[in-house]
Amino acid sequence: MCGITGFFAFSGKEKIEKKLLFDMTELLAHRGPDDRGCVLINDADHCSFKTLDEAGAISEAPVGFGHRRLSILDLSPRGHQPMAIDDKKVWLVFNGEIYNFIELKNELIGLGHGFDSNCDTEVVLRAYMEWGTGCFAKFNGMWALAIYDDRSSQMVLSRDRYGKKPLYFYQNSDFLLFASEPKSLFLHGSVPKEINPRKVLTYAGRHYRYVDSDCESFFKDINQIEPSSFRVINSDGSFQEETYWKLKPGSNLEDEFSESEIVDQFRELLKDSVSLRLRSDVPVGSMLSGGMDSTSVTTFAVQDNSNFTSFSGVTGDGYYDETEYIKEVVDSTGVNSVFIYPQAVDLFPTLNEMLQFHDEPVCTVTWYSLYLLTRKVSEYNIPVILTGHGGDELLGGYWDHYHYNFSDLRDQGSDDTSEHDAWMSNHNRNPEEYGREKDYVSRLKNDRSIEIDKYSQYLDYLTPSLLDQKSDPALSSPFEGELSRRMYIELMHETVRPSLRAEDRNSMAFSIENRVPFLDYRLAEFCYRLPNKYKIRNGLGKWLLREAMKGLLPEKVRMRKDKTGHNAPADKWWRDENRAELEDLMSRKSFVNSEIYDIRRVKELFQEHCDGANHYMFFWQYINLNLWYDQFWKD
Repeated sequence: MCGITGFFAFSGKEKIEKKLLFDMTELLAHRGPDDRGCVLINDADHCSFKTLDEAGAISEAPVGFGHRRLSILDLSPRGHQPMAIDDKKVWLVFNGEIYNFIELKNELIGLGHGFDSNCDTEVVLRAYMEWGTGCFAKFNGMWALAIYDDRSSQMVLSRDRYGKKPLYFYQNSDFLLFASEPKSLFLHGSVPKEINPRKVLTYAGRHYRYVDSDCESFFKDINQIEPSSFRVINSDGSFQEETYWKLKPGSNLEDEFSESEIVDQFRELLKDSVSLRLRSDVPVGSMLSGGMDSTSVTTFAVQDNSNFTSFSGVTGDGYYDETEYIKEVVDSTGVNSVFIYPQAVDLFPTLNEMLQFHDEPVCTVTWYSLYLLTRKVSEYNIPVILTGHGGDELLGGYWDHYHYNFSDLRDQGSDDTSEHDAWMSNHNRNPEEYGREKDYVSRLKNDRSIEIDKYSQYLDYLTPSLLDQKSDPALSSPFEGELSRRMYIELMHETVRPSLRAEDRNSMAFSIENRVPFLDYRLAEFCYRLPNKYKIRNGLGKWLLREAMKGLLPEKVRMRKDKTGHNAPADKWWRDENRAELEDLMSRKSFVNSEIYDIRRVKELFQEHCDGANHYMFFWQYINLNLWYDQFWKD
């Protein structure tokens, strides 16, 4: 896990100076504290350096790479980057991990390749030499990388399937500039620093949903490489972009296997996914919330490593407190357990600190709790952490998934009464919800645009000038069933992508690598070939995971009916502990209030919240935009 930067001039125009390349790289030191490296490439010549004094005779060049290393595999200098092979004709900077690098290395050795290191970086390079851009489809991992191929004078940029690792870029007619974080790009004087109003509108008005559904950033003209894709940039600035992986419908696994075989196969896939993500030459731990996903990951990890530590954030005050479930897991697995207790008093100073690493507004208050938790992990010198994110989008774990399942049952000519009754019994939902959601899903089938509007309840609190920038995200799904379609949109557009962005920034702020076993692409392909009954059955979601983990998880956790996750009681904090700070933000004569919000209506909404309504998410975003502006834009 690392920080990368790079520059590519077109047709001999422009060059990058060694000090600028060095400074861009150093700005990412938190992502890689263990080593640094830069290279300037000028025709057939090159100059590698770790400090400016080592830069030698080449002071600028049309191609440059910078790298800050967090050493996880092969801690020796043999893993130093930028890395080159083939007589220095092909160069690589790489951020991430290829979990199946051992299998790929053995395959490449069988094809005649030799290796000088035990790291996955060299595997990436030699895989590119053997298969070209076809190598990306063979990788099981998370990555953002750049390859400069001097043989063709081309730059290749690639990102993992879900966009777990960031790869921001700016391109004009003269050059391409890329980096792991936007802040590095702004060191170049030609890169404009302007707010992207479309992104701000989506964030402020749509409950944060869809804020990462495209590859635009919060900064105008700063974009990211699409997940599951690679871009080949030619020396004249033209480019070709291709998608190397798509999650799409496949044959029903029930046509090939019995129910018990499907359960067994899923269990083995999840276990193998965890095992692959335990490959490390440094200690590994986990985030443990007390839900099924993180508990399953931790349980399998402890089987492989008995000296394993989990980290949990709980409020301890009755709000979002999962202590009783976490203790069940600790007792059952014997895992070493560490707790933290997020407090309201820490919120504003911590959020200001977070924004220095996030560069963009933070999605939800969940990431405040997880930031504090990650800070605690860093105190234990555990550089790799596993999480349970992604299970809901694979296995049907959100509250509204039941309603899409009800719709699918009706479309199949089945009676949804028994599922409805079990749902009501298990979750104590308001009876009016069923009719309301039934009507919504029915309308959705005829007008997919209302899917966007479902999360537009705060657009009326924004200024007309900002609303003029309204541009609805383009959502699509290759799946026809309403439940599979909804889950796919969450996985590829709506919930996973902003979560991964926040997860990366939180962990890398403390030089920690974050791995997500449920997002192994093999699990996604497996789960999306199963009918709904493997997700929701008898009024409970995640049926397949519950069955697969029978006898492995404590029953109290395995059969949980509620859902919490890492969270914090922000609704209460806005009314009480943080009320004065929020009122101070609303009283300011600021750009945020005048250009983004109808501040009169915002104050009315805040009074509603203080009177008992729950608008915590709106005010989380309001706070973030104010603090973000103060850090990045205020003179």
